[in-house]
Amino acid sequence: MAKNDAAGAALDFLGELCERLGLGVDLAVDADEDGALVLELTGDIERLERRPDLVSALTRLTAQATGRAVDDRVRVMLDVGGRFDARKALLEQAAEDIARAVQVSGRRAVIEGLSSTERRVVHTRLADDEGVSTRSEGDERARRLLVERP
Repeated sequence: MAKNDAAGAALDFLGELCERLGLGVDLAVDADEDGALVLELTGDIERLERRPDLVSALTRLTAQATGRAVDDRVRVMLDVGGRFDARKALLEQAAEDIARAVQVSGRRAVIEGLSSTERRVVHTRLADDEGVSTRSEGDERARRLLVERP
């Protein structure tokens, strides 16, 4: 898959969708260290800031449409207002704290309410930690992340 093709397809799809929804947003695209497309939305983002479910739906639709356009699986993250880096740092610190608590207590931790992108941050952060393992379970909207001893 050519990154430029995927980036262009993602920008085209999300731009048109936001226009149809009456969202006056500006879009920029980049890739994270894992190769996921990161689309930053700026401008009229108040409605998106109040509706994480809408952001989640836009993310899923954009990933699906982009994947179909380039005939390959594409991971997409929407960064509303450039705040994802701060959220990622907070999630990584929380993941480490939870891992320590699991190791000390021996009890597993169940984390609910994370988007697929946020779950991936936690999984990635704890992937090399031999004292804990992570897995996701449950259905799409009720998916939760478990951190437990291996």
